[in-house]
Amino acid sequence: MARAKTANTMVKLVSAAKTGYEKWFNIPRSTPKMNLILYDPRAKRHCLFVEDKKRRVAERPPKDYSRSHPGSDFFMGDLIKNQF
Repeated sequence: MARAKTANTMVKLVSAAKTGYEKWFNIPRSTPKMNLILYDPRAKRHCLFVEDKKRRVAERPPKDYSRSHPGSDFFMGDLIKNQF
């Protein structure tokens, strides 16, 4: 019988300073690709660490930071125009 996949996976982050230093993290499968700034003892400074191990990540829709609510026709400019 096949075993079910775990909810977490191990991800290897490799230093972008090309020193060969790596760190492993146990993260949930649904998280997007990781990029962290961590201390690299071989470079003796903080460096960018990028995800090395290939894994499938579900596409997330882009976030909408507009202040309007979907489906509403209300606009603050209309309220200001109607006051005067």
